[in-house]
Amino acid sequence: MKEEELLKKRLMELCEKAYNQNIYTYTHFLNEYEQSIYQDMKQELAYAHPILVGGHKYFTRAVVMFGSEELFGYQGEVPVVCARISPVFDKFAEELSHRDYLGALMNLGIERHLIGDILIDGRYAYIFCMEHIIGVIKEQLDQVRHTRVFVEEVSWEEIGYVQKYKKKEGFVASMRLDVLVSQAFSLSRNISEKLLKSQKVFHNGKMCLSGGQKIKQGDIISVRGYGKFLVEDLGKTSKKGRQFITLAIFQ
Repeated sequence: MKEEELLKKRLMELCEKAYNQNIYTYTHFLNEYEQSIYQDMKQELAYAHPILVGGHKYFTRAVVMFGSEELFGYQGEVPVVCARISPVFDKFAEELSHRDYLGALMNLGIERHLIGDILIDGRYAYIFCMEHIIGVIKEQLDQVRHTRVFVEEVSWEEIGYVQKYKKKEGFVASMRLDVLVSQAFSLSRNISEKLLKSQKVFHNGKMCLSGGQKIKQGDIISVRGYGKFLVEDLGKTSKKGRQFITLAIFQ
């Protein structure tokens, strides 16, 4: 609770500073729980035009930016950049995981809240981070596990990364949140309920404690420890009233 109150205070301070001084202000990277706290305060902070910026469309970790061109009369730059990590010798490169890359960054003494999402695409990894640490990563990150690597700053819009999904189709009894979580990750309703009570389920960025919430096409559900999925399509309803759905589970 103390951390929650500290974050609320920090958000309000940044909001007031942006509005009163006519300057853009930013948080560090917020995890999903922290973003949910921001979402609950969003109306209270609306006068400073806050937005979430994660560097890409389906972000998990994101920075809150306060300010806008409409409000200030000038365009601000979000201090979030993307680094691409590539193996020096592709032939000898290991299959590296999210944990491997994060561990290598932590070993450089970089704090977790300065790092956003880590996306893996075959032999490459794309890491979103605060702009002021990109130099440290480029200069000091030369190995991940046993694989020698090199780092370069890239423009996310130009690299052509395509999010990979695993499609899952089937009929569900209802469009309740707990039902869809169970369907996506092949869990019992009992486990889904425990995940909800443990504050591990997020619907469109907001934490959910109850499984009764109705979900619609286009919604994104994230479950800590399991992953994230998009409710991609709704098909026909069966004669018994069961809904056919297509889920796109992020890989």
